[in-house]
Amino acid sequence: MSTLSSQRYTVPPSGDYPLHVVAKRYSLSEADTQRAQNGFTLILMHATGCCKEIWEVTILRLLERQKEAGGDQIHDVFSIESPNHGESAELNELALKTHYPTDWHPREYSKAAHRFLTAGTNAGAGVDFSTRRLIGVGHSVGAPSLFLMRELQPSVKFSSFIVIEPGISQKNNPDTNAATSSLIAWTWLRKDTWTSRKSAKKDLEAQILYATWDPRVLESYIQHGLRTHPGAKYPAPFGFRGVSTALTREHEAASYRSDELVVDGLDAYTVLTRELPIHVIWGEYNDVATPALQELLADKSSGRTPASVRTLENAGHLAVQQQPDAVGDAIYDIIHADASSSKSKL
Repeated sequence: MSTLSSQRYTVPPSGDYPLHVVAKRYSLSEADTQRAQNGFTLILMHATGCCKEIWEVTILRLLERQKEAGGDQIHDVFSIESPNHGESAELNELALKTHYPTDWHPREYSKAAHRFLTAGTNAGAGVDFSTRRLIGVGHSVGAPSLFLMRELQPSVKFSSFIVIEPGISQKNNPDTNAATSSLIAWTWLRKDTWTSRKSAKKDLEAQILYATWDPRVLESYIQHGLRTHPGAKYPAPFGFRGVSTALTREHEAASYRSDELVVDGLDAYTVLTRELPIHVIWGEYNDVATPALQELLADKSSGRTPASVRTLENAGHLAVQQQPDAVGDAIYDIIHADASSSKSKL
């Protein structure tokens, strides 16, 4: 099996933006990267409650598929973290409390990703992304966050999008309201503090939801989706040396309240399906996205024309966590098919 290599990059706060933006670049080897230097750069955006590393099993799979086939469609992969998730939450702790005490919207993730992708060659990854052929890959809220980036300037040009269980719907849709109500209840009731990562892992493995996750993805979440508890900053005997979820309950609940998921995200998706190829991947279990919602996103009479729609077996809304290899296969197959189709037209 190949080894995934990564480099971490940060765009620091500035006078008009108070948050650190953190991302990782992934590849198998420099030789593979050089062979595919004219290939696509994938921009990955994760679901609510996750972290940038949640994609690593999927990334390894799709890059291995490319290596096995001797392909050159994918140059490299960047996973950008939402500023209130993963290690970013700890870096931004004070700024989040100051500037975003009770609210958090998908557009905040859009702004962060846009800031990273337009930082230029002297900041962040040191890459001029305007010269790259970009494919946006988003899971759940990562999808509307990608789509809403179209409003920001300077514009970031994507060649296509691949979205897994996209977190968009219609306002006041009964199915959406029911799913949101369940997510809100789960958010406020979930356990978010443990004495150690070891105890957190034992507890999460015993829970029905996390028991469906691929063990490799759960391990990545334990290492990167949890943080040192804020109480650790106090001296003995007042400190607490445990761990907690990086994303707070308050911000998780706030993201579900936002109309940007159910109004603006859908509007942006509708427009973009007319302009670019958007490939949609659903899990076969309708635990969040109902068949009616899936039909809504493929409703040609409303101008929604995704380039392709496919379904993954043995997966639900958390497909990236539950079937990471299958997600990697699907992403690779879509990119390979698009590349083959383009060549056949030449």
